[in-house]
Amino acid sequence: MERTSGPRTRLDVDVRREQLLDAGVALFAKRSWEEVSIDEIAAACGVSRGLLYHYFRGKREFYVASVERAVQRLHESIEPDLALPPTLQLLTGLRRHFAGIEQHADAHVLLLGVSASDEEVAAIVARDRDAFAERVLAGMPGASTDSPLARAAARAWIGAVDAATREFIARDEVTAEQLVAVLAEALVAAMLAAARLDPSIEVPAGIVAIAGGGIVDTIVAAWPDGPPDEPAG
Repeated sequence: MERTSGPRTRLDVDVRREQLLDAGVALFAKRSWEEVSIDEIAAACGVSRGLLYHYFRGKREFYVASVERAVQRLHESIEPDLALPPTLQLLTGLRRHFAGIEQHADAHVLLLGVSASDEEVAAIVARDRDAFAERVLAGMPGASTDSPLARAAARAWIGAVDAATREFIARDEVTAEQLVAVLAEALVAAMLAAARLDPSIEVPAGIVAIAGGGIVDTIVAAWPDGPPDEPAG
């Protein structure tokens, strides 16, 4: 029986397209899409200009698809393990995030460098951040996704993750595990603070008992007249 080449051809097309987009992610991590010519893109991808146009209608479409590819690559690298308890999901996800920065550095740099004025591409990144926020909330005990305050706290925390990622890429001054510890505790503290302000966020009693009251209120109560003077050196 003669074999059909249809499925294999389709697979080859998909693989080639992903290869082109991976090259695009690496290219646009270093230079903005506006300043790169279509001939430079073709050369960076190792293909002819005509073949590039076979897959994409132009430079802009290729750039947008490269941003979407960067999002896909990062999603694949930090897919949560739903079999783990919520706290371990958080720690494991953060560890995978920082462990994957070297492997996916171009994808991180590309997404961190997206201009807010580019509404089409910024919307792709915003959808990714919203999906990330929903995953964060789903993994937090009692953090209702119906709470606007919980969602705002999650998005603010994701901003902190982005800032820590920039710091980790740009400098070699702190370890990944240090950032994981700080970010994990920051998220828990933020969600507990949100729960104290929004009764719809139901935090398990055991966690409330461990965490106690608000950190800032506790410090203020401990030093109603301000912290004591430093001892003379």
